[in-house]
Amino acid sequence: MRRLPLIGLAVALAAAFPGAASARLIQAQTILPPGQSGFVSIAGLPTGTGSPHLTDQTQLFIDYRFKSALFDQPGEESTPRAGVRIVRDSFGVPAVHGSSDYDAWWGVGYSAAQDRLFQLELFKRATSGRLAEILGPSFLDDDLIARRDFYTEDELRAMAARIPRPLYARAEAYRDGINAWIAEVRSDPAGKMPGEFPALGVELEDWRLEDTLRVGVFLARTIPSGDGLELDNAHALRLIGASAFNRLLPLRTPRRIASVPRSEGLFPSQPGRTRRQERRAYARSRRFLANVSLPPLEEDGGESAAAAAARPVIPTGGSYMWAISRARFDRRGRVRRPGPAYLFNGPQLGYSIPELFFEFELHSPAQRIRGVSAAGIPLVGIGHNGRIAWGFTSGLSDEDDLYVERLTGPETYRFRGSERQMECRTETFTWRTPPTSLPDALEGLIGGDPQPPAGSRTERICRTVHGPVQARAEGVAFARRYAIWGRELDTIVGLSALNDARNIREVDRAMRRVTWNENVMAIDDRGNIGYWHPGFHPLRPRGFDERLPYPGTGEAEWRGLLPRGRTPRAINPTRRWLFNWNNMPSLGWTNGDGESRERLSGPYHRSGWLRRLVQAAARRPSYVRSRNIDFPLSTIAQQRPLFTRRLRAARRGSSGRVREMLAELLRWDGSYHRSGSDGKVDPGVAIWEAFKSQAEQVAIGRFRRGGRLMSGAAGSSHGYDVANGEAYAMRILRSRGLRRAAAQADAALTRRFGTTDISAWRDPRRMYEVEPMGAASPPELPFFDRGTWLQSVALGP
Repeated sequence: MRRLPLIGLAVALAAAFPGAASARLIQAQTILPPGQSGFVSIAGLPTGTGSPHLTDQTQLFIDYRFKSALFDQPGEESTPRAGVRIVRDSFGVPAVHGSSDYDAWWGVGYSAAQDRLFQLELFKRATSGRLAEILGPSFLDDDLIARRDFYTEDELRAMAARIPRPLYARAEAYRDGINAWIAEVRSDPAGKMPGEFPALGVELEDWRLEDTLRVGVFLARTIPSGDGLELDNAHALRLIGASAFNRLLPLRTPRRIASVPRSEGLFPSQPGRTRRQERRAYARSRRFLANVSLPPLEEDGGESAAAAAARPVIPTGGSYMWAISRARFDRRGRVRRPGPAYLFNGPQLGYSIPELFFEFELHSPAQRIRGVSAAGIPLVGIGHNGRIAWGFTSGLSDEDDLYVERLTGPETYRFRGSERQMECRTETFTWRTPPTSLPDALEGLIGGDPQPPAGSRTERICRTVHGPVQARAEGVAFARRYAIWGRELDTIVGLSALNDARNIREVDRAMRRVTWNENVMAIDDRGNIGYWHPGFHPLRPRGFDERLPYPGTGEAEWRGLLPRGRTPRAINPTRRWLFNWNNMPSLGWTNGDGESRERLSGPYHRSGWLRRLVQAAARRPSYVRSRNIDFPLSTIAQQRPLFTRRLRAARRGSSGRVREMLAELLRWDGSYHRSGSDGKVDPGVAIWEAFKSQAEQVAIGRFRRGGRLMSGAAGSSHGYDVANGEAYAMRILRSRGLRRAAAQADAALTRRFGTTDISAWRDPRRMYEVEPMGAASPPELPFFDRGTWLQSVALGP
């Protein structure tokens, strides 16, 4: 195996040569696998080749090496128009210099189109419900969701009218830059046309401002959190009963891990609601649902209702981040003695080629900033500006609810004692079978199954007073109410303020303006650190249970939104470090409908491993120690070190094969990265995975289908993480139950490997499935529970 390089070298060089970093920006490094570009030329299609920057960061990523993200890296310079200068560094990352704000953002749009023109086409179609037109009928459901759950063009323009004119002008400049490159492509299609367009028979269209707005709305809605699991919960309640449901999806998981330290406050999600009210609400919701027809579940082996929409072209996922400060704070959280601060962020959106993120640097009379955003968005999503640095993780809080509408006709329902007419429209969806002679990578994008002939279908799309109708059953419709509805673009105002913030207090003010629910962490150059869980959070009706669908008759309406000043946050906590890996924001927060089942894991949530590593590094903080957290964090099965004490207790009193199994788990350190010369990993990997699965069977196997609905699965970015059912088993099983799980795992692995020799239970090192988002061939990438893009920054006086 390749040895981990000495990652402190870049830091030592920066210290030895002060000119390598500014006085405030001590160090900044990033990595974006597989690479910056997504361009594959027409000539390159047969072999899937194209830009030299398609995969040039892959090996660096595998080796845990980084590239510099300090300002003004040297590179190749171009001047696409007067007032715009673009310098691309050795990895193809553009630094755009504009003589005006318009020129700078024009240059960013131009650069994004050079690197990601076909990806822009996919994003435009994914967010407007037109993917099936080029990728085939398997994307019709994606198209339906995009048109049903989002906005018409008139609604989009009305939302955009609220954006301040200077920010709107940036979107116009970005659009103009994209279209300038499109004009160049049309003039030289042989050399500049991305190969996917002719291969799929797609006509190159100009980029519209509405395309940028749609991508922005989609990201603001879907990246921080998804729709709820109320229908799955209602089915599970009927299958397993009220008591078991309450144990598998409690409002508060015992010993849950929160990002806001208890010393900074509890921050309840439903202030003023009592436990007695919660018990009564649960009973009332059960009585209500007893008389509600539910849509049928998918057959066993199929997707649940919530998972059916989980295959987007624009990906979602989890992420991790931490901040450590060497400054000294007083009792009020103010800096008493400035010092360096360190931020690390790894947004986890799965791996694709090209990635969702587009990296760039911008210099204008108004801004100096470097970071990433999705192609199509005139904003730095995550990055630094030399005075502050910030990162995001998905908030995953329950920001929406499902309402049961009592139908009085196909498109009428009853609300507050009167009959209401749904707002409905007919949408036509068309599809076209892609050509059969496509490169392998493109076939991976559209799927290899036989495609029906081209055609179309119409769908009736309806809304109630609560929102879009997402499902129907006998006599009822299910409508989704979103807290952020119609306000997604308002987040641009807050993020723009974040881009321009000069200190942690200005970050705090910016967070009170965003409407979405990303967790945010930031540091500044005096050593301040902060964490926020912002956005719109409903104040729910106290008389019904938040985990289940609400009656839509008017008796279970929201009481408003949680005031911005009462959302979870922590600035300069006493311990001087913060962390988040999509865990609970605060100890006063409740689980809602459990939109992300793995978040219910309590003390065995993956963030427990991160907390342990950050706490250790913070004892003697440095940039190197902060960045070094990334390796054990992303190569160790997170719950294994958290479960050592329980394994030791289970081994005591065991004998025979069970004792051997438990001893092997205790010997194994949790690494799924380390492998032998044959490319196979330690037997502990297979044993641990089988042990967790069998522990879940011991704990909830009797519930069968209902238990599977409540268990969920680890996210695709977290291959060795626990699902809710496994974590529940780890919490409640005593030593006897754990020994039983070990015995069952022994039997299962003996069957799978065909031998009782534990040393032979060695699987190949797991590889990541890199999804194609175009014609480039996906590289081989070993699995790491690691960020899609990684940023490590040090700021200080």
